[in-house]
Amino acid sequence: MSWNGLAESMPSGGMMREIDQGRLLTSIAAASDDCILSLDEQGSILWASPATEHVLGWRPESLFGRELDELFTSDGAELRAVAVRRLLAGDRVQPFVETGLRRDGSSFKVQVTLGPVPGSDGTVCGVVVILRDVTAFLREQRELALALEMSRAHFDQAVTAQAILDLNGQLDSANPAWCELFGRGEGWFADSNLAELMHPDDVAAFDAALLRLRAGGVESISHRGRFRDAEGHDLPLVLDAALLREPNGTPYAVAASVREAGPEDDPQPLTEVLHRRGWDTAAILDEDLTLTFSSVALDRLLGYDPEDQTAHLGWEFIHPTDVTAVVDLLARLLAEPHRQDRVVLRLRDAQDTWRWVEVTAANCMADPEIGGIVANINDISERVRTEEALRLSEALHRAMVETAPEGIMATSPEGTVIFANETAAEIVGLTVAEMSGQTPLQLFGLADDADDTEVHDVVHQLPDGRERTLKVSLRPLNSRNNRLGSLITLSDVTDARQAERALLRRALHDPLTALPNRYLFLDRLETAAARARRYEGRETAVLFIDLDAFKQINDTYGHQTGDDVLREVATRLQASVRATDTVGRLGGDEFAVICEDTGVEEALIVAHRILDAFATPIRIDDTDHEASLSVGVALAPQYPFDVVVRRADEAMYRAKQGGGRRIVVAGGEDS
Repeated sequence: MSWNGLAESMPSGGMMREIDQGRLLTSIAAASDDCILSLDEQGSILWASPATEHVLGWRPESLFGRELDELFTSDGAELRAVAVRRLLAGDRVQPFVETGLRRDGSSFKVQVTLGPVPGSDGTVCGVVVILRDVTAFLREQRELALALEMSRAHFDQAVTAQAILDLNGQLDSANPAWCELFGRGEGWFADSNLAELMHPDDVAAFDAALLRLRAGGVESISHRGRFRDAEGHDLPLVLDAALLREPNGTPYAVAASVREAGPEDDPQPLTEVLHRRGWDTAAILDEDLTLTFSSVALDRLLGYDPEDQTAHLGWEFIHPTDVTAVVDLLARLLAEPHRQDRVVLRLRDAQDTWRWVEVTAANCMADPEIGGIVANINDISERVRTEEALRLSEALHRAMVETAPEGIMATSPEGTVIFANETAAEIVGLTVAEMSGQTPLQLFGLADDADDTEVHDVVHQLPDGRERTLKVSLRPLNSRNNRLGSLITLSDVTDARQAERALLRRALHDPLTALPNRYLFLDRLETAAARARRYEGRETAVLFIDLDAFKQINDTYGHQTGDDVLREVATRLQASVRATDTVGRLGGDEFAVICEDTGVEEALIVAHRILDAFATPIRIDDTDHEASLSVGVALAPQYPFDVVVRRADEAMYRAKQGGGRRIVVAGGEDS
């Protein structure tokens, strides 16, 4: 059913008499985050949506009369021309990915969706082009898959000192280069805090930087300071750290590396700092809201002399009707560290005229490079002047909505569906007419008071009984003067979510043995600690296991044989423990076991069963390999949970120093 068909299905006197289709469709197009272009039959650009400036760096009006090929690299021009000709001939063209060009010359990956614009006689008289920036999406998918396959090898073989920290600065793992730099074995770093490696005078500055990283104010930090090796010698180093995120965006750890400090790490002038962060037309205010810095680019934008140090951004240069908005903005910024916010207002320039500007402000009081409130200013005068003049035909808007790669729906202020495109109907498994008059609660199980700004993953059952996972996004749908209802966009993400779950499992399990890796093992230990705190008197044992003389197997028979041996070790370990125990591989030939509700006697029984399981050699390619183990045992709460793994590791080293093939209990005797 067409949009007109849905309009005809609405009851007489309903929303369609109060809201004309053109006004509603205009609002939908303006709300889109994608760049939407209208072309004539010769391929010249007639119109561009407001999001064009964000996606391409061009103001919409600047593209009028330009050719579509100017927005792409030369590769693929012939294929694009063929796609447009097919569309004008009445064929349907599937979305495709191209390399786009921004105004500044930078390239990015863009999904291109083409749709026809029907003329009054039903023939195709133009083309709608929707450009969606998929650079980050493609990069994240590629990097995640590559990281899962290569990260362990790169981590262990990297010449750069690298480590993984939890969000509190605790070290989860360190590569050999890190261990060599600080002169300590890998076991020492397990559950150690990074602050233990720092000069006491530098700990506070690092803690402040880590707090900004954890709060999400920045994605990475660079900390220059003094570190100490095992012998107490000072090491002047630069630590670079970046957040690691789950597929859903939740931070779960920090990737850190250290390097020798060089001249390039010296503090930079404010102009360079702001330029590096993309704040070229910026001013800085101190905590008293006094102007302390104005960039040359901002001075030139407003026509002021860069050599004139007069504070020309004072309150008298803000339009009187905008002062209240500025006061409210500053109050919000000062009330919340690291907050960013925006406001549109008018500023007086050097010619004593008012300019419309968009101010993006950030509270950087705690940032040692800035120490103030940054206000980055963009001139939007032309955009404001032309917005009133832009009026699109209803046919063009209808083509935009029907061409969109996702399902689009609109609800009335009362919450019932008044519009839906064919893509939405296909995703939901109903006709457009069947969706008319229903609510998000009836269609997707979303409550009537669901937040208009939220994105939901919902499980939707199609009429044939199949279940699909849909991503449903709601946002307000406004005209210039009033609220029209809500805009709903939806897409089928079933396959993507299944792939994410598979990738997440690979991220949490050792790829060689399929056992929980160090990250998942420590998470299981944290869960055991929480249970132990709830039930007083419960003990938890940790067994730290290392193969004796495993390096000799690798050196003599090669890494493939070594991998086969490690897989067999994992199989025997799992067969030796109880069903409630957790076996994990912590790295190399190191394994560990968590035994909940277990005292020292039961832990020793499990440990002896493990040793007995390796009385028989491991046979690989008709060759027997002796595989004896050294086992260290430590118990909580005798040792706190945050050090029990380290204590078990130390006990294991005592067992290895005693000749191997034995068990040592932390704080006790050999067994």
